[in-house]
Amino acid sequence: MTSKRDTTELKVSLLSNGVNFPLDLFERYSGDFYENLYVYGKTSRVKKEHRIPQVLLLGDGVISALLRRENTPWSLRIEENKVNLYHNSTHFRVLELPEKPAYFGKLLGDGTPIESIVAVAGEDTPGYFLFPQCYYFDKKLPCGFCSLKGTRNNEGKHFVTEYNEGNISEATRIFQNDDWRHIPLISLTTGTTETDDENREKIIKPIKAMYDVCDPKIPIHLLAHPPNDFGLIDELKEAGVTTIAFNLEVFDREIFGKTCPGKEKLYGYDKWIDSLEYARNVFGDFNVYCGLVWGLEPPESTINGHRYFLERGINLASNIFHTDQKSVFGNMPHPSENLIMKIATAQDKMYDEFPEATTIFPVSMRSTIDWEIRQGYLK
Repeated sequence: MTSKRDTTELKVSLLSNGVNFPLDLFERYSGDFYENLYVYGKTSRVKKEHRIPQVLLLGDGVISALLRRENTPWSLRIEENKVNLYHNSTHFRVLELPEKPAYFGKLLGDGTPIESIVAVAGEDTPGYFLFPQCYYFDKKLPCGFCSLKGTRNNEGKHFVTEYNEGNISEATRIFQNDDWRHIPLISLTTGTTETDDENREKIIKPIKAMYDVCDPKIPIHLLAHPPNDFGLIDELKEAGVTTIAFNLEVFDREIFGKTCPGKEKLYGYDKWIDSLEYARNVFGDFNVYCGLVWGLEPPESTINGHRYFLERGINLASNIFHTDQKSVFGNMPHPSENLIMKIATAQDKMYDEFPEATTIFPVSMRSTIDWEIRQGYLK
């Protein structure tokens, strides 16, 4: 008999160690599934022609990113058309694959496939990656864990690079009017613009077009780089954004500079903190999130960062570090299971201390255990 804690600990182990499988494994699976479309990163050493699912469904409502790694005790096999997880040579659990959205395969009025416009976060949350560029790459100052440029130039080049108001409005109507699944929110992610004018044109304008056609109105979450002029934060709220995240990535100031040199040199640690506090004043307590990546700094620093933000009415968001093939940190090891659980245990206690704190998504997401912790799965 397994428990929700068991399932969460399994997810931790899979994110720490990865899972091995033959490159052609899922060609042996007769059902359809939502495959990895490489929206902004390439986490597994596979080629685009090797169809692999974006996530694995572990049970108890928990999903996990599928990270293919060779030196791991975990492996997958397709047996009798079931996805079986093995630990070394011992069968561990039967897993499920994510269902492909029913609206995929539909064409917009200009012939664009909707899956070239809409991405799905986790298992079922639709969203867009607006302005899929980052000028830090051009300055040779990208964040060490990010593979956005290389991925979008190769595996992810089927996605549109610019959203016009017509396409984003039409795509929004399609998925919102489809009864495939309940949509708890729309998830928006952006790259990094160099100027505020670019931000207004490439990010705020499409958001407004999307919001205007939403019927009924539903929450819109935005993960973005903070603007140079904080007044644009007000404009984002006016455009329809209901919650927002500016991810500092690491709390330690020195490690921040080494991990995110562009953010440090061309924006600044202190201004980033100021932007979060300004956003909190605009959106309200616990409607703003700051993401930290577990495994890029000592766990004590991440824990201190979590407390710092919660004490200021800013919610936590986390991502457990994984190596992306085309990133500066492409050979950096994943955090250990013990390190992940140390931070998770501290976060669990903080959620008890700050009951008004929430997670961005009301469901499990692929590379974080925020939701599982908030649901009490570690109790």
